[in-house]
Amino acid sequence: MATAELTRHDIEAKLVKRCWENAAFRKEFTTDPASCFAKYLNAPKAQLPKIIVHEEEAGSWHIVLPAKPAKTGELSDEELEKVAGGTTPLALFSATLVAASIWAGVDTGW
Repeated sequence: MATAELTRHDIEAKLVKRCWENAAFRKEFTTDPASCFAKYLNAPKAQLPKIIVHEEEAGSWHIVLPAKPAKTGELSDEELEKVAGGTTPLALFSATLVAASIWAGVDTGW
């Protein structure tokens, strides 16, 4: 899959996985995320948005509120879905369960 085809969600998932698996990459990414993007995704650093990394501690939950769209009025259901990234409470619960299983060493088949 080419980088141009990846969604933000795809990229974030790959970054999280790599950070979990590779301590050196995690340190590099948390120290200078824009340089990591430029280096590993061949993305021009000058064209990247401001990237801020927050490391969640066990027992905490960070919620990112997206920027308010420039147009006024209510968001359509389709726009809300895009903002939410397609995550439902059930999907979030399932992802948490899978992550907990992985950390516990349970083979989930993923």
